[in-house]
Amino acid sequence: MAMNREKLNQSGLYQQQGAVLVMALVMLTVMTLIGVSSMSSSTIEMKVSSNTQQHDIAFQAAQGIISIASSPESPMNTNNYQVFETDEMQTGYEQNLGYTGSSGKSAATAVTTWIGCKSQIGSSLEQGKAPVVNFFNVRAVGNTVTGSATSVQMQGVRYPAAACPAT
Repeated sequence: MAMNREKLNQSGLYQQQGAVLVMALVMLTVMTLIGVSSMSSSTIEMKVSSNTQQHDIAFQAAQGIISIASSPESPMNTNNYQVFETDEMQTGYEQNLGYTGSSGKSAATAVTTWIGCKSQIGSSLEQGKAPVVNFFNVRAVGNTVTGSATSVQMQGVRYPAAACPAT
């Protein structure tokens, strides 16, 4: 029996037994490092997706208040789109709207500013008979209730006017 061990020892079989253990430990270490790095990257991805969701909520709030401000039929719209004063110090020059989402996750404000009044070009065959429109700028700020995201949107609005106010 001792002779068989000597032959096996000379062939290198007994010398290889520790190498398998070392290779298994190296593979286990590599697999652990891969698992830890994938967990940390998934945490970052969750933060990014949460940030995107918060920004979308703020963006939708701003777009919603723009829709309300630019629709004269909306019962929430308190804007008067017939401007009779052109002085910036007058209250009719700027008008404000406020809105809080029904879900309670967002809030928005809009400031409607009168830009000017002008006859439309090329809409009448007779000189001086073109329809007159008032131009407004709506600046909306939507944000989440927590304040983690804010979106600012601007849109131009025009409405027919009876006549341009005297400046």
